[in-house]
This record gives sequence, C-alpha cells and structure tokens, in this order.
Amino acid sequence: MIEVSVSYGFAGDNRYNEPGPIPQNIQLALYKYDLYTDMKKTIFKKLNQGHIHVKAVHMPLDFLRHEPSLMFEMIKEIRDEVGAVKFIVHPNKGIRKFLSLFLDEDIWDVELCIENFPWRKKKKLRNPLKIIEWIWFMRSSALLANTSGELLAMCLDTSHTDNVWFDYQMLSYILPYTSVIHLSNRQGKNQHLPFNINNGDLNLIGFVKNLKRVHKWSGDIVLEYMPEYRHKLTSNCEYIKQLLYGSTKKI
Repeated sequence: MIEVSVSYGFAGDNRYNEPGPIPQNIQLALYKYDLYTDMKKTIFKKLNQGHIHVKAVHMPLDFLRHEPSLMFEMIKEIRDEVGAVKFIVHPNKGIRKFLSLFLDEDIWDVELCIENFPWRKKKKLRNPLKIIEWIWFMRSSALLANTSGELLAMCLDTSHTDNVWFDYQMLSYILPYTSVIHLSNRQGKNQHLPFNINNGDLNLIGFVKNLKRVHKWSGDIVLEYMPEYRHKLTSNCEYIKQLLYGSTKKI
C-alpha cells in the first residue's frame, strides 16, 4: 500500500503550507524544538479535532543540538498524542551517535527514517548507499544484541538524489530500505519543485508509476514543495493517486 500526503509545517514556518484547512493526510513538519514545546498543546488539539492522519513527522531541524533524551521524549509524546510512527531525521553532525542511542531506548513501535542529501566532502552519511550501509550495519549489530534494528529506514528525497539512483537496478537495491519518499522535482540547483513540472531534471511521473507496478514498493509518499508552489500540493496528491491506482479512490 502506498499512501500520499503533503508536508504541513508547525512550530516555525508556515510559508510552505497550502492555504485553507489542514489536509487529512500530512507529514507534520517541525522546524524548531523550542517552538514545538511552546505550541505542542495547540498542535495536538488542531490535529485531533480535525481527525488529521499524521503519516510521518519531520523532526526539528535543530534536533541534534538538544539532549537526545529530550528528543526521545518528544518522539514518544507525538506518537502517543497523534499516532505517528515514522520520524524523519537529517544526517547532520552527531547523527550516528543519536541513532545508536535511539536503538538503546525502549521505543520499539516507531521508525527513524534518515533523509538523503547531495554528496559533500567530509559528509559521510548523506547519499543513499552510505545511509543503507549504515542501516545494514546497525541492523546487524542490533540482531547480535537481540534488539530491533528494523527501527531504522531511509527517507528518499528525490530533489536531493542524483540521477544515477533512478536506474532500475539502483532503485531495486535502495527501495527495500526506503519507508518514506519526499517527492519533488528539481531544475539545476532549484529544488522542491512540483514533481510533474515542465522541464524538470527528473522523470518522476514514470518513477511514481513504477513504484507500485514494477518495484511493488509500499510506504509513504510526501510532497514537499517550495512556498511559490504550495497551491499545487492537493491537486498533485490526487494526480499521484491516479498514477498509482488509476483513480482518486484509495485502494
């Protein structure tokens, strides 16, 4: 089963949200931890009163600057309040230690998804291959320690992904480790454009079709667009459902 949702921001920056009511299926995007702590009661109230399905949570961009214990408490709190089980993290400095500590915690019903980024010198845990190698290593270590290494997965961000990874064999290798796809197109250095934009660098219409028909992938697709394209989020969600299932009806 492939679910489609949009990124919806709280706690810091609402420019990326499509105007109007909160969509029924969202990725809860949290930008700053301190703002989250100030606003969490309001956030939970809005989500629960609107019967919003939180398919994934984007951890605050500054989460690695805070004590890991605070982040683990936040994860459990969000899980308990809105039922979210997928939490997306950026692979910034300190991420390996954070992931190791996470596996030592008693949080067995959530999944941390490591988002890929373009390669940079001296940045080791960024491209899909390096992330998968680390996931495989952590899963192997967890098995030896009799804990659950299945709590780690990848978030494949198409805007951050080099063209070589869209080869059939490459996708066949990385998709089994992928739980969430951040879907957007790019043009040169301009990222997070509508997935079906004219003259985009990536053929994402074919990519979406093949996720179900060829790769038999299941997971969550989340649309992440720049503010000037936020008005396309809902209509693009419906279009993706058509590409996947032949209609807008959820299958």
